Amino acid sequence: MPMTRTLVMAMLIAAAAADASAQTQPPPAGLGFVNLTFGAQPSSRDFGTSQSFPLYGENATFTTSQENGGGGMFDITAGYRFMPAFAVAVGFSNFSNTSSSTVTSSIPNPLVFEQPLVTTTTVSDLDHSERGIHIQAVWFLPVTDKIDVALSLGPSFILVKQDLVSSISVPPGTQTANPVKTTEEDTGVGVNIGIDGTYLITRNFGAGVFMRYAGAKVDLTTVDGLSVGGFQVGGGVRVRF
Repeated sequence: MPMTRTLVMAMLIAAAAADASAQTQPPPAGLGFVNLTFGAQPSSRDFGTSQSFPLYGENATFTTSQENGGGGMFDITAGYRFMPAFAVAVGFSNFSNTSSSTVTSSIPNPLVFEQPLVTTTTVSDLDHSERGIHIQAVWFLPVTDKIDVALSLGPSFILVKQDLVSSISVPPGTQTANPVKTTEEDTGVGVNIGIDGTYLITRNFGAGVFMRYAGAKVDLTTVDGLSVGGFQVGGGVRVRF
């Protein structure tokens, strides 16, 4: 995964650059910290379903094709340093977007065998949301008295709610396929790995940027192994207390 390799390389470079000065910097302003970040999750993924059921003595079929695109995300992380360079933290992230699904159906003729009607329709306004809890072990690397870099690693728990077309309904005696939209949800367990750079404007307040991979897989009722989360990037306010 190119994004993950880029993130790991950035972490290694930051660690090497900060190591030489890590022992000469003043202690942090306090043991607690809060990071408030606005950013983007650019990952885009396609998924689909395929089903069949008996109708009029034959089989009716339908397939769907849907894309979960990228979009804006929000993250708030709070932590506590139990040593000047090491901390534990818990983060909450929120991501959502809206997409469409293309539904192709083949409905048998109620009067004539082997005369199906094939139609393609688009179902819009399908919502997708991800709410993540990220447990992190954090290693702080001071660069100067105003700049530090934090590397983080830990498990992620991502609750996913996904609107999708799970079935079709056919009125008796017709070849009309009506898509049926449902909302499915599941929680996936994955991993997060990230790097955060902070510039302290005052001893307690600053600005920062971060890159992180936080991903998992979920098994919905009609879609198994759906990948969620992914590479995230953003910036925001950093508080030390």
